[in-house]
Amino acid sequence: MKAFAVRVLTQLAVAAATLLFAALLLLAIGVSPGDAATAFWNGTFGSPTNAGTTLTQAVPLFLVALGWIVADKAGRMHVGFPGQVVIGGCAAAAVGLQCDGVPRVLAIVACALAGIAGGALWAGIVAWLWASRGVLEIISSLLLNLVALQVLAWLVRGPLQGSLDQQPQSANFPASTLWPAVESVPGRTLSYDVILLPLLAAALIWLFARTVFGFELRAAGGNLDAARWNGINPVRMGVSAIVISGGLAGLAGAALLFAGSAPWLSEGFEAGIGFNGIAVALLARNSPIGAIVTAIVFASLNVGGTSLQALLDVPSSLTSVLQGAVIVLVLVAAMLLRRRRAARRPAAPVTTTPSTEKELVA
Repeated sequence: MKAFAVRVLTQLAVAAATLLFAALLLLAIGVSPGDAATAFWNGTFGSPTNAGTTLTQAVPLFLVALGWIVADKAGRMHVGFPGQVVIGGCAAAAVGLQCDGVPRVLAIVACALAGIAGGALWAGIVAWLWASRGVLEIISSLLLNLVALQVLAWLVRGPLQGSLDQQPQSANFPASTLWPAVESVPGRTLSYDVILLPLLAAALIWLFARTVFGFELRAAGGNLDAARWNGINPVRMGVSAIVISGGLAGLAGAALLFAGSAPWLSEGFEAGIGFNGIAVALLARNSPIGAIVTAIVFASLNVGGTSLQALLDVPSSLTSVLQGAVIVLVLVAAMLLRRRRAARRPAAPVTTTPSTEKELVA
């Protein structure tokens, strides 16, 4: 209970420090913090329409964060989520454009599965290079991000190009492929994919705590020698974790396209979701429940930043600065908490043998 209280107080301190930092930045550029706070709240949660936009944008961030958590549990660290989001989105778009006339349920499921498959296959390249060739996954995944961007650029200028004015984008997706929105929210800004937040968080917690696969995943990431002694293949579990994480990122790519406001594939649709999703997971300390909160925080910063720019002419770069400040403050708080625990941990008792006792006396 005491540890929980310390964690809550730490999070409140981080929030207060972030708000103070934001206020100082706003004063430096000549904007009233009070006016900015009002505009920020109105732009994020001040109306059902804006709240729906914020929650919908939190879903892809959350999915990428879950992908990082799965990979991290198995001891694998890769940064290929931007590329997996892009390829997953490309695969989902390619299927979606062929679903005109297909029943809505089948079209939505097909597009979602295509996104998962695209992201998983792209992550599978990373897993294969690591498992069979010993290539560090953090290097191969980073390079594959660049390849994915070139694949996207080729698709929207070639096979999937459908704009009448020859813009680098696809044609509009058929209405049957668009993910349903909550009718009671004006503007249809809240997609039903928001239910993925609690459902997938609960599913992942259950997977880690209640299944053999989850135990083997954690064992492979915790202690390789102990895992091998228990008959667990760390390589197989690492490959599985990387592929699953890629599937989640690919689903995030599908969510960006079919639950977003722009129902077509274009360059830049990934919009930094891949790397921001990693930050969401790190700030949540790899907690699926915590990732829900941090994903909403990051989404509100994006949506609120747009509102500040439109209403108060605040530079759009302020959002990135605030996101960076949150990350730095959380990391500093985590380091301080770790040092506090280490200082309170009792020292290991010194055991002596007859020989060492003689040496001490001498």
